[in-house]
Amino acid sequence: MRISTSLQALAGAAAIAMLAGCSGGGSYAIAPIPATQSSGHQLVRRYACPATGSLKYVSDGFYNVVNVYTGIFAGQAPCGQIVSTSLMFPTALYVQPTTHDLYVANQRGRNVLVFHRGQADPYNTYTDPSGQVPNDIAVAGDGTVLVINYTNISQTEKGSISTWIGGPNGGTFVGNFPEMHSYQGAHIAINKNGKIYYDDVDRHILQGFVWSLSCPAGACGAQHRVLGLILKFPGGMAFDNTGDLLIVDSMRPSLDTFELPNPTPSTLPIAGFPDSMAMSSQDHHLFIINAYHHNAEEYSYPDGALIGSVNGQQNSILAGIAVDP
Repeated sequence: MRISTSLQALAGAAAIAMLAGCSGGGSYAIAPIPATQSSGHQLVRRYACPATGSLKYVSDGFYNVVNVYTGIFAGQAPCGQIVSTSLMFPTALYVQPTTHDLYVANQRGRNVLVFHRGQADPYNTYTDPSGQVPNDIAVAGDGTVLVINYTNISQTEKGSISTWIGGPNGGTFVGNFPEMHSYQGAHIAINKNGKIYYDDVDRHILQGFVWSLSCPAGACGAQHRVLGLILKFPGGMAFDNTGDLLIVDSMRPSLDTFELPNPTPSTLPIAGFPDSMAMSSQDHHLFIINAYHHNAEEYSYPDGALIGSVNGQQNSILAGIAVDP
C-alpha cells in the first residue's frame, strides 16, 4: 500500500467516515490514501499582487499551485498564482516574518521549497537525506528550520522532526528526530520564548496529543507531552499575541485556545472540517482551510466571527495557508 501524500487527505477520509456515522464515540482507524498523481492541469503563471501589505497564501495539491490573495476574503480570485515545475503536491505553508520568505511543504517532492515574496521559482530547498514526507514547517528565532514529517518514504518510521541550520544551498542538515509514540506527524508552532510545540496522531489511541521540546541549533532534546490535552484529530497550531496556544481540532470540529499548562480550552465551533491554520500579525485574524467546505475561511479573533472565504477550483485539494505579515 502506498503512503498518503497529504495529512489533509487523511483527515478528509476521517471526516467522511465521521459524517457517515462510522467514527463512533471513541478512537478510529485510519487507512493510508493512495499517493496523488499529477493533475494533468497546466496553470499559467500570473502575479499582480502588491509588493507591500498583507498577502494570504493558499496551497492546492491537485493543481500544484500556491494561490496568492490580497484584501479581506470575500470570494475574490487570487491576485497571483505561484506555478513552478518544482511544486509537487504542496501542502503546509509558512512565512518567515523577518524575511517574508514563503516555505512550502512539498510532499511529493519530499522537500521544503523556499520562495522570495513575489517570485514564482524557489531559491532554496531543504531536503532530509533520510527520505521524509514533510507536513508542516516553522523557523525558530535562531534561524533553525524545523519540519514535522508525516512519515518517511519507506514507512519504516512514523512521525518525526527534521532540522537544519538555515542557509543557502539547503542549509546544514542537523538531524531527524522521531516523535514519541507517533502514528503520524501533524503540525508545529513556536512560542515567543522559543519553545516548540507539535501535535500528532498517537499510535496507541489514534487521537491527537500535543508535545513540547527545545531544539537549540537544531539539536532536539527530550519531548514532553502536554498532560491532559487530547484532540479528536490534530489540526493546525499557532500562538496568539498573549502567548495562548491555538489548535484546530478537525473532528470536534473547533478552534481550541489553551492557556497552558491548563489543558482545558476555550472552544470556538468551526462548522465543517477545519484543518490548517494561520494568524495575521497585523489584525490577528484567523485563516483556516476547511476541507468539508472546500475553501479557505477568514475569522475575527477572539470572537470567531466568520468574515469571508475564498473557494478552490473544481477538484482542488486545498491544504495549507499562511499570511504575510
